[in-house]
Amino acid sequence: MKYSKILKAMIIFVFTVTFFCCKPSTKSNDDNIVNPREGQAPSVTDLINEMDINKDGKLSKSEVQGPLSNDFSTIDTNNNGFLSKEELESAPRPERREPRETRTNNSVQKDFEVTINVDPSLFIKESLLKEITTEERTLSNGTKALCYVITTASQPQEHKMGPWCPTHINDGKDKGGIWFKDDKVYDVDGHFIANLKEFYSDEEWALFREDGSVKVTKTQEECEAAARPDVDEKYHNYCVECLPDYYREKVSTYIIPVKPMYLENSNALGRNGIGVAFNGVNFDAPAPTHAILSAHTLAPLDDAGGHVNPHAGYHYHAVTGKTKEIAQKDTHAPMIGYAMDGFGIYAHKDKNGNGYHDLDDCGGHYDEIRGYHYHAGDAGSNQVLGCLHGVSGSVSVKG
Repeated sequence: MKYSKILKAMIIFVFTVTFFCCKPSTKSNDDNIVNPREGQAPSVTDLINEMDINKDGKLSKSEVQGPLSNDFSTIDTNNNGFLSKEELESAPRPERREPRETRTNNSVQKDFEVTINVDPSLFIKESLLKEITTEERTLSNGTKALCYVITTASQPQEHKMGPWCPTHINDGKDKGGIWFKDDKVYDVDGHFIANLKEFYSDEEWALFREDGSVKVTKTQEECEAAARPDVDEKYHNYCVECLPDYYREKVSTYIIPVKPMYLENSNALGRNGIGVAFNGVNFDAPAPTHAILSAHTLAPLDDAGGHVNPHAGYHYHAVTGKTKEIAQKDTHAPMIGYAMDGFGIYAHKDKNGNGYHDLDDCGGHYDEIRGYHYHAGDAGSNQVLGCLHGVSGSVSVKG
C-alpha cells in the first residue's frame, strides 16, 4: 500500500535525523532534536516536533525534507499546504522494526572513482577573519576526520547587500529585492506591494498606507519583532527589512571535511546553514515562508538571494549568479561554493542555459571530472539543496 511505503520512508528519515544530524558547536533556541526511545519507532508527534520549525503544530512544504517532501501532495489530503497530525496518522502503521543499532545503512560509505577534495584557495581572502586551518574534528556520524576551519563575517565582497523593501508603491524594482512563488521569481517593487491582495488572493494584505508609503521595519527592535516565527502582531502586514549593520559582529565558523565522504543514504539539512559560498556567506535551508505569509508579512531577498535575520546575519536562500563563480573547462555549470559535507555546489544551469535532469533528492549527481557534487535549486524554488549525501561538518554563528 502506498501510504505504508510513505510512512516507512518517514521513519527511516527521522532515524537519519536523530542519529546522524550535524552537531554544531552553538545551538539556536529551536534546535531541539527529538530522540525516540530505544527500540521504538518514532511517533507522528515525534515527527512533527522534529521538523516543525515554527512550532505551529503542523508541517509545511518548506519544513519537511526527503521522503516527506516528495510525497507531500499525497499526504496533504485537504490540499491546504500543511500536513496535520491527523493526516500523518491516517497512514497505516508499518510492521515493528528492530532497534536502530541493528540498521547501519546510513553509515555505509560509497567510494567513487573520482572524489575531489575541498580547495581552500577558492575562498575570497578578504572575506576571511582568520587564515583557514586544518584540524581533526568530529563529524556528524561521530567519526573523526581532518577538516578545514573557515571563519568569516558572512559579508559578501563581490556584491552589495540589499535593497529589500521599497518605501512607496510608486518605487521601481531598483528600490526593492525579490520574492518567489510557485518556482517563479518576482521583483518586489511598489507595484508588487500594491497588488499583494491579488497575488495571494487574500483581501487581508495591506502593506501600504493611504498615502502610498510602504510599512517597513525601521529599527533593529522592529526587525526582531517581525522576523521571528511568531510575528509580533504589531508588525503584521509589514515588509520586514533587517539591515546588515545590526549584526556586523556576527562570526560564522565552518567545519568542513577536507575529503568528502559519500553515504548511501542522505541526511537532513542542518538548521544553522547547509553550505558556504566562496565569499563566506551561509547557504541556508528553505525560508519558513508559511510563518511569514500567515502574518501577512513579506521578507524579501535581495537580488543576490540573501537577507538578514537576527540568528545568522546575512545569508542566502537562493542562488542568482551574483556571487563568485569558478568556471568549468567544459559546458558544465560553474562552481559557487561547498556544502557542509565537503562536496562542491554548482549553479543550477550549464553554460548553454540547460538544467540537469539526473539529480537525486539532494540535488546531486556524479561525473568523472567533478566526482559527486550538487547543483543549487532554481532561484524560485526556495531550496538551495534538498539534503546532504555526505558526512557533514558543522557551522556555528556567534555574536
